[in-house]
Amino acid sequence: VIDAINAKKCYGEYYRGVPVTGMINVSWVHIPKDYNEKIELSECAFIGKVKKIKETIYRNGVWINPFIISYDPYTIYEVEIIENIKGSNEINSSVEIMQMGGINKFNKSASLVNGIIRLEDNKIYKFFPQKIELDEKSYLDVTMPCLIENVN
Repeated sequence: VIDAINAKKCYGEYYRGVPVTGMINVSWVHIPKDYNEKIELSECAFIGKVKKIKETIYRNGVWINPFIISYDPYTIYEVEIIENIKGSNEINSSVEIMQMGGINKFNKSASLVNGIIRLEDNKIYKFFPQKIELDEKSYLDVTMPCLIENVN
């Protein structure tokens, strides 16, 4: 559940060179508690290196005033698989990973999800993505806080 009404302003923080102007509060029904549960609940698991942002998609438009619509950004990253843990991922192949939050559509600011690791280019992470359907397309999602771990 996204608590857009209580999203707080976070002036002074920057994300990829633009100011963060909103934080998205998300409530989780169940958060895996340990490594084995993460593996069990994930679609696949691997260690991967973030190559770049591939695209940002925008959903859930809300009118802020009669002239402006605000959308939730969902950032799609290209990630190179370094080591497979679960699933049929090939080493050195790339996958698309989605994370809610990112640079906003109509201005030079960002909205981010509270409490999650923000992916950075050329950094290595352990991923435990869950498969979700969004606009009739499947994505490997890592928005939940425990679905990413820093490796370096």
